[in-house]
Amino acid sequence: MRATRPSASPEQPEQPGQPGQPEPQESPGPPEPTEHYLFNDSRTTVLERGFQWESTPDRNPVQRERTTAHDAVRALAELCDGLVRPMTFGMTRNWVDEYGLPAESSPPRGNWFLTTPQSPPDARSTYRDPQVVEATTLDERAMLTMADRVLDDPCAAPEGKHPAWEEMRIDHTWARLPEPERHLADGELRIDDHDNKLRRVLVPREHAHGHTWVTVPRPSAWYPFLLRVHKSCGTVYPDGPEYDDFIEMTIDVNWSFWWHPGEGRTMLDQAVDRLLRQGWRPAHPQSAPTGHDTPSRTSL
Repeated sequence: MRATRPSASPEQPEQPGQPGQPEPQESPGPPEPTEHYLFNDSRTTVLERGFQWESTPDRNPVQRERTTAHDAVRALAELCDGLVRPMTFGMTRNWVDEYGLPAESSPPRGNWFLTTPQSPPDARSTYRDPQVVEATTLDERAMLTMADRVLDDPCAAPEGKHPAWEEMRIDHTWARLPEPERHLADGELRIDDHDNKLRRVLVPREHAHGHTWVTVPRPSAWYPFLLRVHKSCGTVYPDGPEYDDFIEMTIDVNWSFWWHPGEGRTMLDQAVDRLLRQGWRPAHPQSAPTGHDTPSRTSL
């Protein structure tokens, strides 16, 4: 199933609905469909990374958790560079045994949610009872600090168990608009929202860091990108090396700008290629980005 629908869109100077800005409206009548649109369902790329602990047999379980957590954060930051601006960052933890199997009970303060003053004012964690932490900006350093805080937060684990991170999520995003001079008409960007069956919806945008960035036109719409990293069992590669642990990254693309062939897809492919050069690999053959449509996450 798809992730929980986001609850709000960011407040930004050019967002419709703020003082001096028009309310979001759809064009009257039967308008022509736009070239790009919001998908009914995500288009997904799934990557994984394996870890071998034979070279560090004396490393304790919590140190291993920190290694995989830091690697996950750095991969998220690398993927986002020049493509996605995260507005929130969520992280959960649990207890696991020596084989990585979760305990029946959960640790206190198991859900953490990082926000900034630029986060959507009504943004909520996907999970219940989050420990909300605010940072000045949401970058790699802030996420690494959060990961350490989650792992170091004291809790008495059951016998034979130790604390472990479970999942990281970036659910609220801005994305860099490809070819803005082509897609903006009279200073506006309008796209069809297939998920909500709406035509020519006015999209909030802003100019920052030398680029044009866009986000959801309304709380009920899907953000351009949803990113998640979690533990996994890994994919069997008959000729590949054996690993002791795996983490898996799911990249959900919800707007066609970054999936269909073109400059936006090239931006996504370049970001994924950077991760592949750092030791990540496709988790499933059909999830590797090719510039053409692949099955959505619900069909993988």
